[in-house]
Amino acid sequence: MTAQDEEPGIRGRDPLALVASVNETMHALKIARAKTYELLNSGELKSYLEGSSRKVTWRSIHAYVKRRLEQEAERRNRSGRGASS
Repeated sequence: MTAQDEEPGIRGRDPLALVASVNETMHALKIARAKTYELLNSGELKSYLEGSSRKVTWRSIHAYVKRRLEQEAERRNRSGRGASS
């Protein structure tokens, strides 16, 4: 994988890393800090404190994106059925 193939928000990320910082999470999801903490507080993203640093699991970030894509596909399917009926 070249630098051009990487996501701009996580360039240089260790591919073996299990966790991300809040800033890395914000950049990876392209969302604001407030939305990031909203997702953390609601349990949509899994995290823990390491000292005073919040760590978010990459697995939960990927799972969140997968859930959002599934929700969007379902929304589009519902919209499409209503238009053709």
